[in-house]
Amino acid sequence: MSVFCLFWLPLFFLFWSDLVPYEINVSSILAVSLGSITAIARFFFGDFVDAGAFGPERWIGIFVDRVALPALLPLFIYAFFLLFRIAKDPAGFGSFALLWLVPAGILRTVQWSVENDPAKLVLIPVLWTSITVCVSFFINLCIRKKIWVIIPSVLGMIAISPLAATVYWAFFSQKAAMIRYGSLAGTLILLVAAVVCSWRFRQSAARDVVHKDAVCNT
Repeated sequence: MSVFCLFWLPLFFLFWSDLVPYEINVSSILAVSLGSITAIARFFFGDFVDAGAFGPERWIGIFVDRVALPALLPLFIYAFFLLFRIAKDPAGFGSFALLWLVPAGILRTVQWSVENDPAKLVLIPVLWTSITVCVSFFINLCIRKKIWVIIPSVLGMIAISPLAATVYWAFFSQKAAMIRYGSLAGTLILLVAAVVCSWRFRQSAARDVVHKDAVCNT
């Protein structure tokens, strides 16, 4: 389990980079640097919400400290980078977020290995990845600037993080059906999002090649 938590995010980043071409640039260096600083700070300062809480407080703690906020923070930072043109490609969020989360996965492995908790060591890295890939998928849909796509995409981005937190919360509440169907739905969403993102980027790359050939021929 510790090995899975340690290597899942770096290996998935390599897999994602093969599907979605990503240029290593200043934003990539900042992703690793800021992700490392954030992970170290969280490691030493601990959780924002009492980890021993139950009921709604447990769900809020899971959302803030475990599942959603760590995966969403890179989104806000990347939006800031786009605003100030530190990053230029909105579709690069997925790779940026995965790079950001690699240091968190490494430090969390050290912290959680003592507890030997499979939910933390296995489920949390997968949920981080699911949120990142799904948000990246919805962002790519929004780039098309079609109203009938933008509204469902925004709703999807809003819904995915609470759903991921609920799947993790279900383990503590012993909701077997929620765990089973939630995990299945999350896996399907992850696979579909990865396939669609790959297909869209390959289409864009093919159009760019055709455009360049046309320019050269003229």
